[in-house]
Amino acid sequence: MCGIAGIISTTEPILETSIKAMTDAMAHRGPNGEGHHIEDTFAFGHRRLSIVDLSDAGHQPMIYIDRYVITYNGEIYNHGDLRAELENVGYHFNGHSDTEVILAAYDFWGVECLAKFNGMWAFVIYDRQNKSFFISRDRFGVKPLYFCQTEKTFIFSSEIKPIFEYPGFEKRINYNYLNKYLNTGPQEHLAETIFQGVFKFPKASYAILTANEATDLLKTNKFWSLNINESSERFSQENALKYANRYYELLLDAVRIRLKADVKVGSALSGGLDSSSIVYLVNQLLREDGKIELQETFSSIFREKETAYCDESYYINLIIKQLNVKSNFGTVDESEITDLHYDVIKSYECPPDNTCIAGPVVFRTVKSTDVKVTLDGQGADEQLAGYLGYLNSYLTSLSFFDFLQEAPKVLRTPGTLKHVISAFFMLSFRLIFGWPRLVKVLNILGYNYEPNLNKRLKHDFDTALMNLLHYSDRVSMSYSIESRAPFMDYRLVEFLFSIPACYKIHNGWTKYIARLAFDGKLPDEVCWRKDKMGWPSPEEHWFRCTPLRRWFMDTVSQSALIQKVRPGLNLLLMIFLSKTK
Repeated sequence: MCGIAGIISTTEPILETSIKAMTDAMAHRGPNGEGHHIEDTFAFGHRRLSIVDLSDAGHQPMIYIDRYVITYNGEIYNHGDLRAELENVGYHFNGHSDTEVILAAYDFWGVECLAKFNGMWAFVIYDRQNKSFFISRDRFGVKPLYFCQTEKTFIFSSEIKPIFEYPGFEKRINYNYLNKYLNTGPQEHLAETIFQGVFKFPKASYAILTANEATDLLKTNKFWSLNINESSERFSQENALKYANRYYELLLDAVRIRLKADVKVGSALSGGLDSSSIVYLVNQLLREDGKIELQETFSSIFREKETAYCDESYYINLIIKQLNVKSNFGTVDESEITDLHYDVIKSYECPPDNTCIAGPVVFRTVKSTDVKVTLDGQGADEQLAGYLGYLNSYLTSLSFFDFLQEAPKVLRTPGTLKHVISAFFMLSFRLIFGWPRLVKVLNILGYNYEPNLNKRLKHDFDTALMNLLHYSDRVSMSYSIESRAPFMDYRLVEFLFSIPACYKIHNGWTKYIARLAFDGKLPDEVCWRKDKMGWPSPEEHWFRCTPLRRWFMDTVSQSALIQKVRPGLNLLLMIFLSKTK
């Protein structure tokens, strides 16, 4: 896990000071080393966080068979299997890093090598023979890659801050992006960013260009796409058990390959089903290898009476007690909130949808130990319908008879009444007038409604999930920690979107097959837990009942940016806060 940067020039000579300034701006992504490589038309830079092959054989930028030069950020979890396959056809390796495997794979398979990688990546490879640059980003955009183009250069980096270091780059706010943020929240799935002229390289894509083409409109190609099951299959308990078993097998192997590292690996633990499942599987795998003493978990908790509504200690302790793992708890004092907030904004390089304080609390706790990699639970909710809002699509798609059977079961979960009521009216409208008219009416009313649950999940997987993946990468790397996401294993993703939606929500339970898979393995209070929190922070208390209220009000009222983007908004926020306690 690292930080990469580069400059591809059409005419201008490239100075080492320029590429070094870029890599220095993201030293947190790679505190274990740095490297720079300059040839006639380009310069590559790299900051290294040593995870696999800690020796100098893993140093980057790396040159392979005197033909390819690479700067790369990420992990290819199946690099051992690919290495063996390539060795069988005559390739030789100097070390055991996945970087060498990427280069050999590209030499042997060309762009088809991307289909063989199981992992997360962002890299640029220069081919000295063809004088071309091969750029790629992983299937789900777990690893970031930004670029900007000037009249004479193509500049890329793992973060936006290094691009600011390029001589002559003018930092300008993208007010169009900010307006979208104010209307609909974070938009990390978009190509544009909060800064004009800086764009995200698309996920599941690659591009091949020469130095002369570096300033042309970038043309990218998709190497992977996700197919989904749109059927309305009725639930079968036999099939549910079959799917649950397959889900368990795939998640187990996703965890297994993500445990491979030359440093210590830990897990974030919130007390919810997703993180608890990962901690359980890590525990089982380490027990098989006789290395159970290596397991550690990390959690954020809130012990004070006023913030206890965000505390998940009860569920966390159930997992810790059952598995007998070493646990680490992080807390935050109110006096730290303002500094942590500024750190979040600096690392995220975009406005988030809340303070996101839980992330820094967890990862600074990880930083205080010798753990360098964590296995985390991003991605499960958007594949298994984990949020209560998905109940609406599910209930609306049922027959009226099935709705009457399912609705009382759904209502056993707190916070579902509004979903059941809205689903009742939409279902009634649908049965009388049909799906097309229902969708049309909802669109007229301003709701971009998707009635098919798997299609709705796919939409959120491609949009809202990108925000969470972005947050995870930035907060973990700001503390020089690598975060790995087993739920983002492409084999598991393809499987979950291939199964009918009726196995994701059933009998009032979201994530049904996931609960079925861990039934009897996790404590019932966790496996069949009804309330979902998901790393909450007590912002309601902080900004209404503590001195932070004044800080919040002053920050909003004095913001020239808010006034410019949305005149009067800061005044409205002030009025709202002044009337609430």
